[in-house]
Amino acid sequence: MKKILTAIVLFAFVVLPMSVMAMTTITDNELSSVTGQAGVSINVDVTAHVEVGTLAWGDSNGFTGYTNMGFVGIEGLDLMVTAAGRTDGPFMTTAANDVGYLRNAPITIDVGTNTSGATLVRIGLPTLHITVSDLDMNIFVSGGALATGPTSTAAQQLGAVYISGVDVKLGQATNVNDAATYNAGFVTIGAAGAGNVGVNIGFAAFIDSVELGTVSYGNTTSILAGTFGAAATAGYVGVQNLVINDISVVGGVAIGIGTLNGTALGAAAFGTPTMVNIIFANGTYIDIPNAIYGSVLLASDKELSTNVGTLGNFYIGGVTATILDNDLDGGGPGSTGLSAHSVIQIWAH
Repeated sequence: MKKILTAIVLFAFVVLPMSVMAMTTITDNELSSVTGQAGVSINVDVTAHVEVGTLAWGDSNGFTGYTNMGFVGIEGLDLMVTAAGRTDGPFMTTAANDVGYLRNAPITIDVGTNTSGATLVRIGLPTLHITVSDLDMNIFVSGGALATGPTSTAAQQLGAVYISGVDVKLGQATNVNDAATYNAGFVTIGAAGAGNVGVNIGFAAFIDSVELGTVSYGNTTSILAGTFGAAATAGYVGVQNLVINDISVVGGVAIGIGTLNGTALGAAAFGTPTMVNIIFANGTYIDIPNAIYGSVLLASDKELSTNVGTLGNFYIGGVTATILDNDLDGGGPGSTGLSAHSVIQIWAH
C-alpha cells in the first residue's frame, strides 16, 4: 500500500484545476502591500455537528503479495465545532450599551491589480474563536471494493483517537487592550506567473493561542486479551492541558499539475509521469517563540481520567522552522531552475 502521508497530500491537491511545471513565487512586498477599499466583509458565527461514517483512501492494486484493493481510513468521525468572534479581552461586553463582539475583524475579500498587471485575490482572516468540544474516530485498514467501500473489521482496527477541549483564538495584538490592534493575517491567491498556468498562494496567519484539553490514542481492547482474557481491557495514552501561544505562519506556495518527460531529461526509466507540483516560497516559516507544554498520561479511558498514570511533562521552547531555496543545480543564489526551489512532487506508481 502506498504511504499514507503521500496519499493524503495528493487527495488534498489533485482536485485543483491547474497545469504547470515551474512557477514563480509571490514576493514579500506583494504580500504586504495588497489593500482594498471596496470589497466584501463576512462575519462568521457558526456551530456545526459533523458526523462521517467512513472516510478512506484506497489503492486498487496494492503491492507484491498484497495485490487486492486495500483501504486506510477513519470511521465514526463525530465532532461538535463552533467558530465565532472572540469575546475575550477587548472583545468583551463591558457595559449595557456595549457589544464587544462587534469589534472583531471580519473575513474580508478584495481583488486588485498592480502596476505590472498582476492580479491578486486577498482574503483577510478574522479575529475568531474556534472551539471543538469533542472529536471521536477510529482508524482502520481494510479490504473492499471501490463501489462498496471498505470492509472494516475489529481485527484490523489500528486504534481510536479522542480530542476534547480544543480552543483556538485567531489574531495577535500589538496592544492586548485595544481590539483595533489585533491582526489575524491574510491569504492571497494569484496566478503562477508569466508563461505558467497554476496558482500562487501567499499567507500570513497569526494565532494568539491553541489549547487542547485532552488528546488521546488507544485501543478499545487490549492486545493481551488473548492471554489474559477479561482481565486485559482498553487502554489509552495521550496529552492533557497542551498549550501553544503566539503562532505565526508566513510565506507562500505555488501549486500546479504538469507532466515531466524523463527521456528528454536523460532518465528514460523515469517515464513521463503527470505530477502535482508544490513549490514553497523562499523563507516560508512557522514561528512559536513561547513555550509549548503539557502532560503525558496513561489511562484506561479515552478521557484520560480513570486509572491515570503520569509519564511526565514536556516543555518545548522557541520553535522556528523555515523553508529555504535549494541549490541542487549548482547555480548559486541566482540559479533559476526548478531545483533552486524547495519542492514536493507527487505522482502515481
